[in-house]
Amino acid sequence: MTPILEARGLVQQYATGRSLFGKPPSMRAVDGVDLAVREGEILGIVGESGSGKSTLGRMLLGLETPFAGEVRWRGQPMPAPRTDMWRRLRAQMQLIFQDPLAALDRRMTIAAQIAEPLEIHGLMKGAEAAERVAELMARVGLRPDQADRYPHELSGGQRQRVVISRALAMRPKFLVCDEPVSALDVSIQAQVVNLLRDLQEQEGLTMVFISHDLKVVHNICNRVAVMYLGRVVEEGPSGEVFGDPRHPYTRALVSSIPKAGRGLTDRIILQGEPPNPAMRPPGCAFHPRCAIADAACAGEIPELSGHRGRLTACLKQRAIIPATAA
Repeated sequence: MTPILEARGLVQQYATGRSLFGKPPSMRAVDGVDLAVREGEILGIVGESGSGKSTLGRMLLGLETPFAGEVRWRGQPMPAPRTDMWRRLRAQMQLIFQDPLAALDRRMTIAAQIAEPLEIHGLMKGAEAAERVAELMARVGLRPDQADRYPHELSGGQRQRVVISRALAMRPKFLVCDEPVSALDVSIQAQVVNLLRDLQEQEGLTMVFISHDLKVVHNICNRVAVMYLGRVVEEGPSGEVFGDPRHPYTRALVSSIPKAGRGLTDRIILQGEPPNPAMRPPGCAFHPRCAIADAACAGEIPELSGHRGRLTACLKQRAIIPATAA
């Protein structure tokens, strides 16, 4: 079955400064990512800050043009940015932002902001748009009397519901959720995650869920891709990746997930900080922090490989002792 969206060899590179002679130094935020998202699933993307998760999400939506590689939508190349075809496709692909207050216009009412995409695309206006706004607000658990309020008059959870309803206004097929619950209290996080899951089931949405919160990702996602320094180092069904992580980096991440009634006595503490992306280590980028790395790891970049949907980029994965179920 053709994926609804596919990334092939995606690279994103940024200049990091100026140089008096020659080319300025550059940094690769995303370094050769291959990814396929199947229709109707929720794919989680996890990793430490600076691993390239958000940059990858923006490229999947066509909001950033890749330095190299391509994104394909339903088997066809992503249209060039700001062309008519690209604008039509934007109605089917939406982004849920990390910071709802920054994503909303503080000078516009909630109702006006939810209706704005409908007006921009010329689909609805007037009474018809107002009816659609009321329907969306009810769908995400907002009261009718909140329609005339401004973002600063709502709680963080209510603002995130506004962002979700705005993203759903065009009846999209694909959502990228970029850290959608990281700025919320734990109790509100659960409400928003349950809302997203219900909407996905009811609308048949396909989602990419970007987060550093592994417990949330395990709870909502069908599959998960683990990123480290711009590369995917492990990918597979969520239950299998969290239950039996095969890459040393994934094992360290999974070991940090709190478990009710159990301490973190088995937690794996990684040494040092993630390397500077502008000064990427040779070979496997994780080898300076890896407890099982050897000379081969410093000399060869491991390819993502495997079978039956379980992919790992590790030369030493056979030496890893299988983890107990998470």
